[in-house]
Amino acid sequence: MTNSSKTSSGRRFAADEFRTNVRAEDATAVEDLVRQSAIFNAAEVAIARELVDENLAKGEAASGYYFLFADGADGIDGYSCFGPVPGAHRRFELYWIAVHPKARRHGLGRRLQKATEDAVKSMGGVYLVAETSTLPAYAAARDFYLSGGFTLIAEVPDWHDDGDGMAIFRKPL
Repeated sequence: MTNSSKTSSGRRFAADEFRTNVRAEDATAVEDLVRQSAIFNAAEVAIARELVDENLAKGEAASGYYFLFADGADGIDGYSCFGPVPGAHRRFELYWIAVHPKARRHGLGRRLQKATEDAVKSMGGVYLVAETSTLPAYAAARDFYLSGGFTLIAEVPDWHDDGDGMAIFRKPL
């Protein structure tokens, strides 16, 4: 596994287990990983890929999208995507955290969360915000955030669609 402990902006954080540099092949790998989770719809899968593509086109600082990748024997086992909230001071959003179905139940998601939090802190962040759907299929994601120290701060009904609200979580760092 190729590791990097420094972003292109020169900030260091605990990434001893994760790769931070985005490669061209990551766009397809992220799309495949998110699709294989069998939870996300086609639009969400496209957004996951779009964030990788934007990072590749503009770089992490200009795009605002930073990544941690857990490389495995057969490709990416998991990843997180995070960045500063535009217009906010020292607030960051965890846009994506996903683990391949074959790599689940070994603590990878929690290690990605911790490394993401370390990265955000090293960039001056004091809060990490995450959001997910309120549909039953996303119950595991909501439980993941709650068990990882996030607090549910709001639910917006019918946000994504009729009957599909948005749950917003926040964690002070």
